[in-house]
Amino acid sequence: MSGCSSNNQTLVVGNHECCSQRSFVQDKLCAPYTITAATPDITIYALNTNPTKTFVSGTISLDSGPTGGTVNVTFLLGATTVETETLTVGASLAFTKNGFTSITLTGTGAAPFTPAYQGEFCLTPRYPLS
Repeated sequence: MSGCSSNNQTLVVGNHECCSQRSFVQDKLCAPYTITAATPDITIYALNTNPTKTFVSGTISLDSGPTGGTVNVTFLLGATTVETETLTVGASLAFTKNGFTSITLTGTGAAPFTPAYQGEFCLTPRYPLS
């Protein structure tokens, strides 16, 4: 990853009539990414808490890249693929998920990835306060 990032942490208390009230810690991370032939796979998020109790909302965009190339967004639970989405240049993915431990981005197509794949991600994980 390159560029700057922001990380904000807040405490959020749910007030849901249908459910018990729970306190969650909520983080926010936004950063640009670059995928090149030297780094065709990058991990943009790795979870260190219980994946069944952590909910992550986010967006991932692909702003530029080689003609005809795509970026695969893979949600993993350990080494097992949970889901894969494909981004084309100009596209973005919005999601809210749980049950995964990491997110990787993989450039496709022939190296040298000219121009490099570039985009941005913003992730908001929420996990219960113990």
